Amino acid sequence: MSCHRVLLWVCCAAVALSAQTTLTPRSVDKKLIEYGWDVRFPDYVRDHIREMEALPFDGLVFKLRGGGRVMTPKAFDEAQYAADFEACPQIQWERFTDNFVIFWAASDQDWFDDSHWQAIETNTRLMTRAARLARCVGICFDHEPYGTNPWAYNRAQHRDERSFAEYEAKVRQRGAQFIRAVEAELPGATILTFFQLSYFASFMAPMDPAERAAGLSSHSYALLPAFLHGILDAAGPGVTVIDGNEGAYYYTNSASYLSMVHQVTQRARYLIDPAVWDRYHNQVQVGQALYVDQYFGLRARKVLGHYMPLEDQQRWFAHNVYWALHTADRYVWCYSERMNWWTGKDVPVGAVDAIRAARERLAAGKPLGFDLAPAVERAQQRQRDEVAGRLKRRSAEIARRPAEVAAPAVDGRLDDAAWSKAAALEPLGPLASGPDKLSAETRAQVLYDEKALYVAVRCGEPKADAVRSQGTRHDDAGIWQGDVLDLMVGVDGKTLPFVHFMVNPKGVAWDARHTPETDLSFSPPWERAVGTAEGAWTVEMVIPWSSMGMAAPKPGTALRVNLCRQRSAAHELSAWSPMAEGFLEHDLFGTWTFR
Repeated sequence: MSCHRVLLWVCCAAVALSAQTTLTPRSVDKKLIEYGWDVRFPDYVRDHIREMEALPFDGLVFKLRGGGRVMTPKAFDEAQYAADFEACPQIQWERFTDNFVIFWAASDQDWFDDSHWQAIETNTRLMTRAARLARCVGICFDHEPYGTNPWAYNRAQHRDERSFAEYEAKVRQRGAQFIRAVEAELPGATILTFFQLSYFASFMAPMDPAERAAGLSSHSYALLPAFLHGILDAAGPGVTVIDGNEGAYYYTNSASYLSMVHQVTQRARYLIDPAVWDRYHNQVQVGQALYVDQYFGLRARKVLGHYMPLEDQQRWFAHNVYWALHTADRYVWCYSERMNWWTGKDVPVGAVDAIRAARERLAAGKPLGFDLAPAVERAQQRQRDEVAGRLKRRSAEIARRPAEVAAPAVDGRLDDAAWSKAAALEPLGPLASGPDKLSAETRAQVLYDEKALYVAVRCGEPKADAVRSQGTRHDDAGIWQGDVLDLMVGVDGKTLPFVHFMVNPKGVAWDARHTPETDLSFSPPWERAVGTAEGAWTVEMVIPWSSMGMAAPKPGTALRVNLCRQRSAAHELSAWSPMAEGFLEHDLFGTWTFR
């Protein structure tokens, strides 16, 4: 059947269906939940609920006076929750229909210690009882460890005796125990989490299962997917788990929200056991997050919101409220730190109106009504101009390889005689948008001759088991998600175009030409090798001048160049010549002068 005949058939069928069926428009009941440093105890909520419900939320997260670290390996005494058990049933909710008790995950518990988990089950039941007495829809489980991290396999107590697979199996068992304890007090509970698989984008793509497991095992939340599997194994059909997508804090466009919906609902198949896929599909929902301090520039360090006038800050907040609610299955949580919704302290001007306006437009089925992109672009330019103005571009003189010294062998060992003749660059430093200091040093040496550019780099790494390599083949897009070393060279001394070479600790390479558009068809011949040394991984690169589209530089020639490194587990970005926010800021590249 031709495509035109298929289209005609579909249209005719649609007309026939519309003639037979009357569809009643339905409203979609989205919920906006408040949580932040202004989180309150049940007695405060009980005493102030009427004024709290004047704000445009649908519920809140509250904490318990008895304690919130649910995974403490010592059983709580029921008496310590007496004040909570008294106040919770006395809260007279009206507008706030969807409320949660906060659970915090930090713990030094041992996943393999049954006595620890007997205590944790007791704590879970006690805390969930408060949620039941308060007529909450569920609990809010904050996985982020404000203290000892229970999710990191590379810090686990029995890592030397127990494989990652063994830990995953045990953590999956504990996830099942956890949800059973919750449902013992609150059957069919909603579990609001701030993130689940929304945090694991780099592992949700085609790759060798062994590579995925190896990479996941070094992740700071390595065991979290296994815990989710356990919840899905044992949860009753009424349980719903919300992936709150904390990364939405920083979104500036609708495409980011839509992309995350696809990741959580479709790409999740790469991480979810097929045995529980139906449960995942039916019981895990997409949530979204808002971060008021980011939009209104309330954070301690300067962020994009600091570079916006008040009107643009208000528009950014309204934009994100609209698209967060538009794309969430049901729940959006609104986080803040340096303000207090309930007392009115430091609430940004126009914040309440922005929420109401966005919600009204969404409820009416209207588009947002404005384009946020120009405001974001203006703020980004102001931010970058300010940061770049403080940076000083580096320069170095690059020595020519003496004729009597052999070119270095490309083996990653850095022990060739040629490197003793090479220029030693200053260590890489942090990006201006990052921390003031780095926890690992990166040093490079550079040499050249009439044929090629030679670069040797020692990537210091105090935590060898934290090194993460992503990607398995040349130009694999996944390489960006792990540890990498980047070299950028401006052709013939210009800032544009520039050529870009990248290699990860497994020797997987990526290359491109930027004009500034990225041309991935650029795949010239060049050599690279990686090795290991005490407290480091090492890289050697040999890049022919012809592969960069230029002749060998004559003495005195200057090229615009930069070397950059990403340490993914440590969330560190560094560069030889200081960068503002990223590696591709070609106008900030340093200068190598060839002598």
